[in-house]
Amino acid sequence: MKTSVPKILLVQGGLGDSVGPILEKNGYRVDWVRTAKNAIDRVMSHPPALVIIDVPSLRVSAEKLAHSIKRIAEVPVLFIGSEVQVEKESKEKEIVEIEVADGFVPRPLQLRRLLSRVEKLMPEGQTVELKCGELVFHPSDGVLRKKSDEQYLNPKLSKLLALFLQHQGEILTRKFLMLQVWDTSYMGDTRTLDVHIRWLREAIEDDATDPIYLRTVRGQGYRLDNPKARKAATN
Repeated sequence: MKTSVPKILLVQGGLGDSVGPILEKNGYRVDWVRTAKNAIDRVMSHPPALVIIDVPSLRVSAEKLAHSIKRIAEVPVLFIGSEVQVEKESKEKEIVEIEVADGFVPRPLQLRRLLSRVEKLMPEGQTVELKCGELVFHPSDGVLRKKSDEQYLNPKLSKLLALFLQHQGEILTRKFLMLQVWDTSYMGDTRTLDVHIRWLREAIEDDATDPIYLRTVRGQGYRLDNPKARKAATN
């Protein structure tokens, strides 16, 4: 089974919101540096699985930085930015397709598009791990590990569990879950959601009738909690 957790080197200056928390929330380990020099040093000492360069936030050429990185290590590079400009030999600037980058995501960022690009660029054999207490879930292949037991979840259950793991401690409404998992805002019949919540509890709980992970918040929706963290907070 795939077990290694991919590490991303994020090269982003002080401008704009960092995508680091977004990636970490979705199971990636992120090493964030603010300068090209620090990026080169980090690639030399600890080669990552992927380099993400936030182009507008840097004061140096993203293309030159990507070239330098690829001379050091065989690592994919993803550009983020509204547009990428490079200087031709004639010194005239124009917008061109950046061949040195392996992918490009424009701003404003769309979460699904960003995560899709990241997942496609990750080396084979590396996958995201989402954790909560004794639960370890690999959304890429639907493998849920609890203690020493492993089981495979179907696509809908996988998507449902990933949502809860990405929003631990948050109340997710039934409408939100229907929209995200089944791509519908119709709330006339939510029996499908009820059944999947029951199946999910049977997968993650020791006792599905007395859940310690996936709690019902009456009149609002559901919340996934880490029972170990909750116990520590009450001591």
